[in-house]
Amino acid sequence: MDSKQIKMELAVRGFDFSMLAQAINKSPSLVSKVASRKATSRPVAAAIAKALERQLHEVFPDVQMYQQPQSSAAERKQKQRELVALLNK
Repeated sequence: MDSKQIKMELAVRGFDFSMLAQAINKSPSLVSKVASRKATSRPVAAAIAKALERQLHEVFPDVQMYQQPQSSAAERKQKQRELVALLNK
């Protein structure tokens, strides 16, 4: 979906970017930029998809980083430890 399609479908549901931004405590500008692919943010993209009652890959099929599974907190911490060890050699 492109930005206009996202905006229109949100409007059909009675929502807009400002309302979504307020609900997720982000700026309307960021929501707009994510919708138009001028910025990336998995949490914002996921909120847009959820508001549209669609899967993330349906709304943003062209954004590769949203297609990959998100690392768990434990996996991320492990990778951080690996990086620190590598950099301290």
